[in-house]
Amino acid sequence: MASATPLLKDELDIVIPTIRNLDFLEMWRPFFEPYHLIIVQDGDPSKIIKVPEGFDYELYNRNDINRILGPKANCISFKDSACRCFGYMVSKKKYIYTIDDDCFVSTPLLCSLWFFFFFFLFEFGIG
Repeated sequence: MASATPLLKDELDIVIPTIRNLDFLEMWRPFFEPYHLIIVQDGDPSKIIKVPEGFDYELYNRNDINRILGPKANCISFKDSACRCFGYMVSKKKYIYTIDDDCFVSTPLLCSLWFFFFFFLFEFGIG
C-alpha cells in the first residue's frame, strides 16, 4: 500500500533556531522528515551543529547571514531566538512552521488533556 503524501508537503518549511545539536529531531521524525528544514544557528558560528541523518535541511549561521545580507545583516537579531526571522526570509514556501530546539513530543495522555482543556475553553466561550 502506498503511503499518503504528507499535508502541505511542497508548501511548508520548518524553521528552527538553535544553539545545540538537533538530536531532539529524532522524536519529531515521524512529523518532520517529509518537510524541508531551515536551521538558523544562534551564537558562535564556528560551533558544529549536528543534524540527524535523513532530514532535508539548510543550515545557516551568522557568517552566512552577513554574506547574504551584507550591510543589512544587523537587522537579524541574535537574541532570544530572533534569528529565526532569517529563516522566514529565506523560505520560498507558502507556509512556515517554527519550533525551538528544546521542544519535545508530549505523551499521548498530556496531549489529550490539553485538547480537552482548549476544547472546553472555546466550546463554552471562556477563551
